[in-house]
Amino acid sequence: MSAIPEIPSEPIYPDNWPPHPRKKMVMTPLMATVGALLAFATVVFMVVYLPTTTFEPPPSDNWRPLTDLEMQGRNVFLANGCIYCHSGFTRPQDIYADQYYVYSRVSEPGDYMGTGETPNLFGTIRTGPDLSQAGGFHPDDWHYAHYTNARYTTPISIMPSFEFLSLDEMKALIAFTQSRGGKLADMRMLHQQNLKAFEQAVANVAAPGEKGDRTDGFPSAGAIDNLMLMERGYWTTSNPLPVTTQNLVRGRQIFEERCIGCHGSQGDGNGPAAFYFNPPPAAFNVADDQEHGSDTSPGAYYWRILRGIPGSAMENFGTRLSVDDIWKVVLFIKTIPNGGLTAEVPTPDMYIQWKAYPEFYKWVNCFAPQEDYYFQPSSPTNAGVDSGSVLTNTANVNVNQAITPSIMITNTALPSDMGDMPAMVPDGEMNPSYAVTEWMTTNNARPCGSKGFENVTLLDILAEVSERTDGFARQGVDQVPFIPTALIDQTQLTPQLIDKVWGQDNPGIKPAAGNK
Repeated sequence: MSAIPEIPSEPIYPDNWPPHPRKKMVMTPLMATVGALLAFATVVFMVVYLPTTTFEPPPSDNWRPLTDLEMQGRNVFLANGCIYCHSGFTRPQDIYADQYYVYSRVSEPGDYMGTGETPNLFGTIRTGPDLSQAGGFHPDDWHYAHYTNARYTTPISIMPSFEFLSLDEMKALIAFTQSRGGKLADMRMLHQQNLKAFEQAVANVAAPGEKGDRTDGFPSAGAIDNLMLMERGYWTTSNPLPVTTQNLVRGRQIFEERCIGCHGSQGDGNGPAAFYFNPPPAAFNVADDQEHGSDTSPGAYYWRILRGIPGSAMENFGTRLSVDDIWKVVLFIKTIPNGGLTAEVPTPDMYIQWKAYPEFYKWVNCFAPQEDYYFQPSSPTNAGVDSGSVLTNTANVNVNQAITPSIMITNTALPSDMGDMPAMVPDGEMNPSYAVTEWMTTNNARPCGSKGFENVTLLDILAEVSERTDGFARQGVDQVPFIPTALIDQTQLTPQLIDKVWGQDNPGIKPAAGNK
């Protein structure tokens, strides 16, 4: 087979053409380095230098400068690495739903003014809750326990212990924490301090023969104080969920995750955190109290878990637990006297049905008659009563709106970003909760029951107190001077209390305390 003949091809280019010039590198290492540095410097100039030198927003309405003690606390906060886990600004999306809480307010540029915010404490990660609005949502004694060991107040917490801090460092750190939130935090903090003093004072209100709840339905002054923090509709509300093993098991799970640090693993109010608190945590292990207590109805427990109790260490769980889960915790609490915490599984036969004392409903209808709260302002029932000034001290009450205790207690005239702070009204207005408590401490009596005051109702008290102009029962005014000195021991309140508990042996962690 013959080979294929070669076919001559044309040259790629003629032989007389000059060769192609040699290629040179245009992007040299030097050029790449200079370009990268120029790009980086441009970004730093635009993002860091220009904003810090040209952006000067005015202080926000909520801003205030830090005190010297708060500045010392800020240094403690930085020195101990708190910024590594806790951010210092709330974003718009945090107001609606977040990892830990539903926060009350979006941070503004004007919140970060002055030397107290340089350098800022924005942080880079949200391992723990944001603290930019934390001031005033807990009383100081809650922070004593929390900084000693975060598991005391939040059993599932991963935060390290700071009990190695000196007394002065702890006071400063707590002062700084309570300053977070500016002027709104100060308003919440004064409210906490007033209610804390009330809690101690009402425990000492006892005319002869009137100590504690009476079997004729006459509640203790402390119970009345608690009831005045919540809407009347919750005072006698039953649990809407069925008493099933499944619901009780879920309730116990939440109780052990959230509650045993304060209320104790036996439910006796003797948890590790109780050593730091005044007033102490509630005890749930007394069957008679669970069945007949004036302020232990399922509705009362639900409300207190949902919104917390200012002045005490009981915090607001409504921003972390679902409504369904809160009702399940309430179900479980009613099993504790019968072994709900110690049994392998809590069962429905352990549940204690709340009945109240037979005459309690008569007391309710004497003190706060239903018709006084569910009527139209123009109705005959309201004759002679100015619902705006007496019930709420608020001029604008919708004429088609029922006058309920929720209007009294949850005043919509408060700043929208105050956060959920029960029993709080705008500064300068009469606070119904303050009014009733201070009326009891002043008269050493309880309305609708004590001798000489058998027919004194809530409306009577509000009408009487509204005539005073000295700051008595007014929101935003320190109420401690109005409390009889015999009813209150200042050494048992903050800040004096920290001298008694910081660095001392805690009986709540001793084996005899029974806490796991």
